[in-house]
Amino acid sequence: MNASRYWRMARNDPGWFAQRLREEAEVRTAVAQRRIRRETDEAVRVAVARSGLAKVVTSGPSAEVSYFAVLDGRTLNLHARLPEAVDGAAELVFARAGRRLHAPVDPVVAGELTATVPLGEAAGGVRLTRGGWRIGVRVRTATGERAFTLLGGARVLGAWDGPTALTPPCPLSGMRFVPETSATGMSLLRVADPEPSAEIVGLDLTFARITVDFALVGTSAAARAAVRFQARGKAGGSAPAHTVAATPVGRPGARGPVFRVTVPLRQMATGSGSGGERLWHLFAEPPGERPLRLGRRLHDVRDPRRALPVAQRMLAVSPAALVRVRPYYTGSGDLVLACAPVPAGAPAFPETSS
Repeated sequence: MNASRYWRMARNDPGWFAQRLREEAEVRTAVAQRRIRRETDEAVRVAVARSGLAKVVTSGPSAEVSYFAVLDGRTLNLHARLPEAVDGAAELVFARAGRRLHAPVDPVVAGELTATVPLGEAAGGVRLTRGGWRIGVRVRTATGERAFTLLGGARVLGAWDGPTALTPPCPLSGMRFVPETSATGMSLLRVADPEPSAEIVGLDLTFARITVDFALVGTSAAARAAVRFQARGKAGGSAPAHTVAATPVGRPGARGPVFRVTVPLRQMATGSGSGGERLWHLFAEPPGERPLRLGRRLHDVRDPRRALPVAQRMLAVSPAALVRVRPYYTGSGDLVLACAPVPAGAPAFPETSS
């Protein structure tokens, strides 16, 4: 969008401009927080290296890892050169608190280890639980079995400005698998349980209604749930809210209990005033749980606001009333419904960016 068109839209729609400023501030804050975390982690690694703690004392041979990453939130990719040019069948060994889990990988050839391992029960992979798991490798050679400790590999150099996140959650379970280097230099996989969320798995807009399908992730199994449609209000003032019961629906391969709710457009349009656009936030309210914002978070994009666009739509809420709905995702992935009644004779859609 060019500058002149941007400022023309800002003058014509102050509410849109204010919301745009808030969203851009959210994105800038998230970028700054990621940069602070990266710089802090790098400072800790440098301090550990200078203190000598990075020199691991092991009872057996070790190997430096040249590549250590989790792709698409659920697939471990690892490459290392073993100190000996061994050949044979290999498996990765994940160890934590006396437990050991094994995952077969491609055979080692001339000491070159390349491993691709699915992670988590949802992906049909290694069933890692919450906590830090040390990673080693075991090779069965013609002369016997050899075990190696894997060192390092989880280094992030410089700022990351790509369109995808470095450590996205698993899209199937919501769990997070983060490659790290321990204080003693070992290759470590940090596993976190899914954060409670209401993940949107379907958004259907017709010319008469809007339905939203969402899955409850990281919460206790619920047989029922409701959705509260909360209008954004001014500080110190009251804002309307409408609560609608959600209906359980079957969805193959769902991440958790799935529910469907129909947006109460008639009530929302009435509460928006004459011609004014009002922003509505959606909160799932499962029994015994805190309210959860409906949105999309189980993905690897850094800016859902730009990467997950939704077309606006004009809907008929009665034979004589129309409402314009502009759904969008915020920088943090939350769904917002911007609703405005369409006055008689007014254009259905104001000028917007393409």
